[in-house]
Amino acid sequence: MDMNISHISTSPRPWSSEGSLSATAQPPPRVQSPPVQQLAPQTTPVTLSMRAQNAGNTAGHAPDAPFLVITQMPAALEQSYDLTYGALGLIHVKPGTLQVWEQSSDNAISNVMARNASGHTAQNRLAGLGAALLEHVGNTGASYRQTVANVGAPESKQKIQARATDALYSIQGAPTARVELRIQTQSGATVTLNISDQNEAGLNGTGLSIDIQVNGDLTAAERKALAAMAGGFEKAIQGLAAGETEIDLEELAQFDQSAIASVDFKTSIYGRNEYGLRYEKLGAQFTADANTRDIQINSPEGEIRISVDLRQPGLWGDAAQKAKAVRHYLDGIDRATERGKADEGLVKMFKSTFSALNATYGAQSTDGGLQGLAMDSGAWNDEDKSWLTGLADFNTVLAATPKASNPRHSQELDQFHYTLSQSTTITGADKSQHGVTQTQESRLVAAYHQSLVSTNKPILDSTTASQNYLFKQVEDSASTQVHLGYEKDEPVAATLTKTLTQSLRIQKFENNQLVQDRVVPNQQSSVVDLLPLLTQLREREKEHQITDEEKQTLLESWNDLVFSELTAP
Repeated sequence: MDMNISHISTSPRPWSSEGSLSATAQPPPRVQSPPVQQLAPQTTPVTLSMRAQNAGNTAGHAPDAPFLVITQMPAALEQSYDLTYGALGLIHVKPGTLQVWEQSSDNAISNVMARNASGHTAQNRLAGLGAALLEHVGNTGASYRQTVANVGAPESKQKIQARATDALYSIQGAPTARVELRIQTQSGATVTLNISDQNEAGLNGTGLSIDIQVNGDLTAAERKALAAMAGGFEKAIQGLAAGETEIDLEELAQFDQSAIASVDFKTSIYGRNEYGLRYEKLGAQFTADANTRDIQINSPEGEIRISVDLRQPGLWGDAAQKAKAVRHYLDGIDRATERGKADEGLVKMFKSTFSALNATYGAQSTDGGLQGLAMDSGAWNDEDKSWLTGLADFNTVLAATPKASNPRHSQELDQFHYTLSQSTTITGADKSQHGVTQTQESRLVAAYHQSLVSTNKPILDSTTASQNYLFKQVEDSASTQVHLGYEKDEPVAATLTKTLTQSLRIQKFENNQLVQDRVVPNQQSSVVDLLPLLTQLREREKEHQITDEEKQTLLESWNDLVFSELTAP
């Protein structure tokens, strides 16, 4: 059996509605190939050339006009057609359905798309696709695009082109899932990857569309670095497509900075509400370069924003210290969650994302001068680092969508807004005379309804009988600040300052009447002079009165003081 397949283009044009398919269309020259096994009954795979100009297309060159490859066609449309087998002749879709490809489908990316096109979930339909796109760029350095659409067969062959074009616009214009990855290389080249998935079997059918755009020439090192990102890209897609509360960004953030300048990753997952209206179930944007990592996540439940500043690697701790700091901050969000009754799914997503962005930052570098104090780990001794968290500076926001859960009192909004940050300021010009101030701050504003007889949410409606509940409002803030100062390489100032302010307002309603309104405050502060501790340690070291193991234990206890919390009495 003959196979009529055009070579794959590195930059083919999108489907065009110029002219419909007809039985008189001129096919490109045929290439002898072994026959492919027949499809299911009443279906036959075909390749249909759109224009005779495609006959001269060769690998690595764009075709002069778009074309379609059809791997399934209902028997009713087969008559009077010069039919040949397509490259994916074993693909099965429902009877009465056309499976249409933008171009010939005999490559690794198309194989993944073919496998996924019959999937029922975003996770299944996108599985392996992100990795395949980056591997293609790593192997070829070339642009490429492809679309597969499963569409209802029209009443005539002449309308296949229009039906396929409508499907393309539907897949790319209003998908059920969209993914974009934009990478800037150190040489100035740009690689943009787009994936669109349409899984709603509507008027225009279902399908997958991918687009790879490579602008500029990629070096061998850059292509290798891009291919190495395939696994991280895949994990990031799957974490978001799964619709679960944990997002896996850790590996995507670990790109080779010697070859890759920046990464911009975007994804959106869409659904239908109870009224049938399209909405964004989950949207995320992650950007990273040598200086910063930023992510924003949006869902109907709320918003997460995390920004990490990577410009002071000299202050970072080792892996153990960073892991300890992350655990400390996660414990803090757990306490805030309990106090303010945050949505558990939103909190889990925040915690997994915060952990991923702070898992590792990459290699430290050294420099001289004022900048060198921030860049050079050797400018800071073990005593200094024991009083610091070991993490890069960051700013975070966790904000739940406010909800009016009480029809009788719509002004009583259930809400949860939590901010957490760390900032570090360095002064001085050299190791012998310098200072550092590191500040941790958190703030919680929350409100929620609670049953009078349990810790559960009350069932509230418009009746007076339902209006028996507590309405609690929380407003908390906390800070920890460490300041260290050196002159002539000797410590001259060292303090640890902590403050805690809490307010809990409790309003009690019985049969819609306010019967109690009280405020429970808590305010604490602590200032510790660390200079005697630093001085004593230096004296013990001079007199050889402390072993390395004893010193390490002592420094770990100092670090514990930094992470200890002021709590309510």
